Amino acid sequence: MPSLTETSGRGAGPSFGAEPPFVHAQGISKRFGAIQALDGVNFEVARGEIHVVLGENGAGKTSLMSVLTGLYQADAGEILVDGRPVRITSPADALRLGIAMVPQHVELVNNLTVWENVILGREQGGLFLRRDHQRQQVAELAQRYDLPIDPDAVVASLAAGQKQKVEILKMLHRQARLLILDEPTTYLTPQEVDSLFGTLTSLVQRGMTVILVTHKLRDALRIGNRLTVMRGGRVVAAGVPASETDELQLVRWLIGGQDETGQLLEAEPLPPLGSEAAPVLQVENLSVQVPGRVALRDISLTVRAGEIVGLAGVAGSGQRELAEALVGLLPTAGGRVLLNGTDITAWPVAHRLDAGLACIPEDRLREGILPSMPIVETFVLGLHRYLFPDGRYRIGKALEAANRVIDEYKVKTPHAWFPTAALSGGNVQKVIVGRAVQMCSYHRHPALVAMNPTRGLDVRTVRDVHHRLRQVASQGGAVLLVSEDLDELMGNCHRIAVIYQGRVDAVFDGPDYDRYQIGEYMLGRHEREAG
Repeated sequence: MPSLTETSGRGAGPSFGAEPPFVHAQGISKRFGAIQALDGVNFEVARGEIHVVLGENGAGKTSLMSVLTGLYQADAGEILVDGRPVRITSPADALRLGIAMVPQHVELVNNLTVWENVILGREQGGLFLRRDHQRQQVAELAQRYDLPIDPDAVVASLAAGQKQKVEILKMLHRQARLLILDEPTTYLTPQEVDSLFGTLTSLVQRGMTVILVTHKLRDALRIGNRLTVMRGGRVVAAGVPASETDELQLVRWLIGGQDETGQLLEAEPLPPLGSEAAPVLQVENLSVQVPGRVALRDISLTVRAGEIVGLAGVAGSGQRELAEALVGLLPTAGGRVLLNGTDITAWPVAHRLDAGLACIPEDRLREGILPSMPIVETFVLGLHRYLFPDGRYRIGKALEAANRVIDEYKVKTPHAWFPTAALSGGNVQKVIVGRAVQMCSYHRHPALVAMNPTRGLDVRTVRDVHHRLRQVASQGGAVLLVSEDLDELMGNCHRIAVIYQGRVDAVFDGPDYDRYQIGEYMLGRHEREAG
């Protein structure tokens, strides 16, 4: 294994023998205002490899890929393709060189078929589309690269993993030789991840080259031939063979130290759950309608005192609607919501907060803060009833409470009057989590609904958020953790409920979860088998 000394991306990098690397970026720098996104980055990718680029949020990995694909132009540095200097000023330039990005969020037209999406923007035949001919070309291309996709399937009917393969097929149709995938496993089930990795391996065997950008260590070690790690806009480990490193070493490179690395990887034990723990948050036959569809159908779920229950499901299965119905943002069409035995179904949001229902919203910037407010005022939103029961706002008490959270949660800010919107995403989330945990502390048996609370956060902050959720549970609270990251749920929940098309069809007891069984329910395959 490599030593703990960082391997600099400013050096010569790994050797590929006499053949030049497919793509070689030298001394790439890019600044956005006061932020140095890329600082003299050297990066190489060889033909016929899967090269994984790892980094925390803000490390510079997406900025580097954006330079390679022409979305950004570097302030300094040079790019060589096949050993020749090139100028990439647009995605069209990159595509002419065989470089293409597969977007993290699919950009397909839902009401068109697979083959229509693939040719969209590259139709041939002038005034005559020659539909049969072009459909046949797409079908043959899919067969050549072992992509089992029905060219006549309407995209709206496809699962997330299949839509991703349509995006890959689009780039192959545009004669890409290097595919860049940005966080491709974020919204996939275990089965879909297996299928994607099989597809990427097959593509490489057929002559393609792949760069995979991720923050998931296990995915990186599983699929990558070589790994490059970025931190703070620089490369700190360049082209390391996956067989010569492990998760512990990768975390050391990611965080820039080793004192707490073992703690970050080691799972914190869940608080014990008593057999007689009382229900805190109960959902009984809950249904919710939104314009044009039924979002939730007869959902029943219980979270007990001291318990963390996870809610798993592919994106769009009803998770958001359930969370909004629980906190009072969406009206119900049927059923009940109970908090400590009291029916709160018809209560407004403020009354639910007063009764001990707290929330960590999904979109921290749009739903968790008011951008113009400083940290101190953001923190007291919702807490003012507890901090100032007589209705009189006292700035000294607000500052004391805000500074306590800033110190305890290690929020990186010069002072409590700093604009909340100017903080990094991770520090904004620390303020929001601190506020929710503080609200829970005023109740004996509070309920906390946490919507994707660690999305986009660094390793340390993820660990801290998980610790705070356990803290609420250990003090008698009930936590509903909603996440599209199955690993997060399996590592932090006493039980996991699976939601599919607005219904909860299964609840699994921990801690020995079967990820593939959960994945089957997330994809709805249990229904098709039963039918």
